[in-house]
Amino acid sequence: MELICIQGAAPGRVVATLSHAARIHQIPMEIARHPAGGWHVALPDGGYGPRCHGVAAAILMEASEAIETADA
Repeated sequence: MELICIQGAAPGRVVATLSHAARIHQIPMEIARHPAGGWHVALPDGGYGPRCHGVAAAILMEASEAIETADA
């Protein structure tokens, strides 16, 4: 999986463009600062994804879940 582009700025709403398995995916998500430092993605159920040191890592963590669910 490769992060190609992030449209928007963190913290806030972004659209991540990723390449995975010879396909391009665009995934909208909300990036937030973690209270203990770092970044995480707001999840649709109201929770948050795992804390990551960088925005790109937080995006890739959530994108892998989103792509796996979409491909299932």
